[in-house]
Amino acid sequence: MKLEDFLTLELAQADAVVIDKKRVGSGQFRGWAADNGVWLKLRVIQSDKANPLFSLADAVIITASDASSYFGIDPDLPDGVAVLQSLNVMHSAGIVTSAQRDEFLAISVTTTYPHANKTEHDFQIAKGTISRVSVGVNKGFCTITTTADCEKHRPQIYRRITFDAGDYKLVRVAGFGVVEKAGQYRVQCPSHVDMFIDNAYGVIN
Repeated sequence: MKLEDFLTLELAQADAVVIDKKRVGSGQFRGWAADNGVWLKLRVIQSDKANPLFSLADAVIITASDASSYFGIDPDLPDGVAVLQSLNVMHSAGIVTSAQRDEFLAISVTTTYPHANKTEHDFQIAKGTISRVSVGVNKGFCTITTTADCEKHRPQIYRRITFDAGDYKLVRVAGFGVVEKAGQYRVQCPSHVDMFIDNAYGVIN
């Protein structure tokens, strides 16, 4: 969902997006196998060519030892079918438990929070609810003063362009750096009589 699709900033920041990569990297597998004691079991089997699971263990260890390789787990692809079948064989043989099998499959799932770092300033701009106040330019600089400490954000400066029909649009011409503490901020800005600034945090001239 886009930032503007959420009712509140808090809901946007908490939004989790799950990405299923359908593959587990060789390094990820080695870490999982070592932590769960699976690697040791596979090495024991690999050392005994008479073991009926020798070929399986050998193939798994060789694949896991190749830094550029991975284990595909997409059931719609041939390599995924083969890996999932091998995983079930290892489960039946007691090499992995049911919980370990589920943990392995979960390694391919990544959870991201695309809006976690968005601010109230970002949210209001996305929603189209941010207010803008007139500001002046003096000797090529726009100066603002914040009345109190506020959330870290970057106020933007706009020039109003008025058309013959009387309607207008605001065009960004400059922006401040990080505004966070109460105090005065200044940025170089092209001179124009119709200038406006984002006013999400009680910015005053």
